[in-house]
Amino acid sequence: MPTAPHKPPLHAPRLEQLLLLPLFALPILWLTGYFFPPINHDVGAILDVSGRWVAGERLYVDVIDENLPLTFIVHALPVLTAKVLPGGVPFWFTAWVVAGIFASFFACRRLIRQIPSADHALTEGLLPPVLLFLFTVLPNEHFGQREHIMFVASAPYLFASMARAEGAHFRPGSAIAIGLVSGVAFALKPYFLAIPAAVELYLLLRRGWRASLSDLMPWSILAVAVIHLVLMYTVFSAYGRFVMPLAVEAYEPIGDAGWWQILTGNVMAPTLLALLVFGAFAVFLTHTLAARALLAFGIGAAASAISQAKGWPYHLLPALSVAILLAALTISQTVDRFLPISRSSHRLPVAVISATLMVLLYFQAALYTPPFLKQRQYEDSVGGLLRHIVEQNAPHRTILALSPGIYPFWPMLNYTRGRMTMRFLTMWVLQGVYATCEDFPALYNAPDTMSDTEKFVYDAVSEDFAHGKPDLLIVDTIPGIPRCQGKIFDYLEYFRQNQVFADAFAHYEHLMDFDRYQIYRKKKR
Repeated sequence: MPTAPHKPPLHAPRLEQLLLLPLFALPILWLTGYFFPPINHDVGAILDVSGRWVAGERLYVDVIDENLPLTFIVHALPVLTAKVLPGGVPFWFTAWVVAGIFASFFACRRLIRQIPSADHALTEGLLPPVLLFLFTVLPNEHFGQREHIMFVASAPYLFASMARAEGAHFRPGSAIAIGLVSGVAFALKPYFLAIPAAVELYLLLRRGWRASLSDLMPWSILAVAVIHLVLMYTVFSAYGRFVMPLAVEAYEPIGDAGWWQILTGNVMAPTLLALLVFGAFAVFLTHTLAARALLAFGIGAAASAISQAKGWPYHLLPALSVAILLAALTISQTVDRFLPISRSSHRLPVAVISATLMVLLYFQAALYTPPFLKQRQYEDSVGGLLRHIVEQNAPHRTILALSPGIYPFWPMLNYTRGRMTMRFLTMWVLQGVYATCEDFPALYNAPDTMSDTEKFVYDAVSEDFAHGKPDLLIVDTIPGIPRCQGKIFDYLEYFRQNQVFADAFAHYEHLMDFDRYQIYRKKKR
C-alpha cells in the first residue's frame, strides 16, 4: 500500500515564524544602538565640514579637506535637516542612513525575485536576512563610513546586475533610478568606480556590445561621474585646481605601505582569500551567471580597497560583504539545485537553515568586534573625557588642534556643537611634507626654503590661530611624522617660528596635559 505523503506538523508555521522573526527584528533593534554617541570620527569630521559650508564658509577655501565635493553635498542633507527639525546633526545623519538601509533592503528584496536562478525557496529565504546583516551589523564602528554608504546605496545595482547577467531587462525608469543612486554612491570616492567598471566589463563580455550600449543603467552611472568631474572644475574649482594637487602631493604618502605589505595585511589578506574561495565555490558549484556578476562586483570592491593603498579595515567592507553574499549564494543555490525544496511544504526547513546560518554570522561578528563597545565606553573614553574638558574650559566651544588625527576632536565637536578655528582639520599636509627623513636635514625647514605647499600651511594655520582666537589650543605630542635624527617633530615649536603664531600664543597659558595632548587656554584678562 502506498504511504500517504508526509504532512508538516501543525505547529510548523508557528515555529517558522519564531525562527524568522529575530532575523529581521534583531537588525532593526541593532540600528537603534547607532543613535547613541559616538558616531564614527571620520563621519563626524565630514559632517562638520558640510556644516561649515552650509553656514556660509567657502568649501576648499575657508575649510579645506581632501574629500570630493559630492561627499559634502550628500552629508549636507542631515545638516539641513537639523536646521528645520529638532535633533542634532549626528542624530539626523544616523536617521538618514537608517532610512537608506530600509529603502535599499526593500528594493533588493524585489530585485532578488527578478534573478532567474534565484527563483528558489532557500535562495529567496536566505539572501534577504544576510543582506540586512551586512547593512546593519557588519559595519559596527564603521557605520556611516563612505564604504558603508556606498554598499547600501549600490546594493540594488548589484542585484540588478545579477539579474541582467541572466537576461533580465528593466524598464527605462527603473534602470535610470538604480543607475543614478548607485552613481552618486560610486562617485563618493574615485576608487569606487572600479566596481561598476568590473561589473559592466563582465556584462559586456557576457551580453555583447549591443545589449550593453542600449542599457541605461551604466550610462546613468557614467553621467553622474561626468557631472561630478565637471563640478570639480567649475562650481568647486578650488578643489580641482588646488586641493586635488595638494592631496596628491601630501595626502597620498600618509599611511602608504608597500604593495606586499598591503596585500598581506591582517584584514586585507583574509578578505581577499575569502573572496577568492567563496567566489570559486559560487562560480563552479552553482553554475549561475548571477554568481559571476556578484564576483565581478567583489573584484571591483577589492580593487578599490587595494588602490587606496592604506589597508584600513573599513576600505574592505564592500569586498567582505560580497564574500559573505557569495557564501550564502553557494549554500542556498546548492541546496535548491540538488535537494529541491518546494515553497509550500518545506518552509520550516528553509527557516531552520536560514536561522542557523544567521546565528553563526551574528556570533562570529560579536566575537570579532563586540557590539557597540565604543558606545558603552564612550563616557570614559578619550573622546568622552575631552568633551567634558572642552565644555568646562571653552565657553565659546572653539578649539584649534595641532594633530595628525581626526579622533578625538571629532565627533566631540559634533556633540558640543563646537568649532575648529582653522581651515584644516588636521596636520595632514605637514605629514605629507615630512613623510620621509632625508640624510642629515634640519628638523624643520626654514621659511625661506619651504615649498609653496608647506609655506601655505605654515602661514595659514598661524593666521587662523591669530584671527580665530580659540578658547583652547590642543597640541598632539605624537605628530604622526617619522622621528628624524633622533628628534620628535613638535608642532608647537614648529609654528612658534612664525611670528604671527608666536604673538597669538603669548595670550595662552598651559591648562593641563591630557592623554597624549598638551592643552592651552586663553588667558583671562
